[in-house]
Amino acid sequence: MRIVFITIAAIAAFLGIIMAILPFGTIGILPGLVALLAGFGAYYLSKKKEKPQKLSLLFLTIGILVVVASGSKSFWVKDEVAVDTEFQQKEEQSKEEAIEELKEIENELEEIEGDLEEIESE
Repeated sequence: MRIVFITIAAIAAFLGIIMAILPFGTIGILPGLVALLAGFGAYYLSKKKEKPQKLSLLFLTIGILVVVASGSKSFWVKDEVAVDTEFQQKEEQSKEEAIEELKEIENELEEIEGDLEEIESE
């Protein structure tokens, strides 16, 4: 049973480290808690059966670090959507340029129609 707890703690610690590093937000707390609980269970069983406790203490420590790292992300990393005024200005400018081009094309078409009417009337 001790080996099962150590295996679960190892897998959860690995996932917790990955989730703490990548932008998963605070969801990395969950595998950290699993690693913490499984590490504590392995430590308790190791102590009870008088087996080596270093590995279970390692995963207990990793679990604590993952919980702290993932939990502190909510304080340090702010998920905000910034308004990009430069993009909005460029978008408005491109709309105005497109309108001007359409007006120029419309004027050219009117001139062509006028020329066609003159040719037809001759």
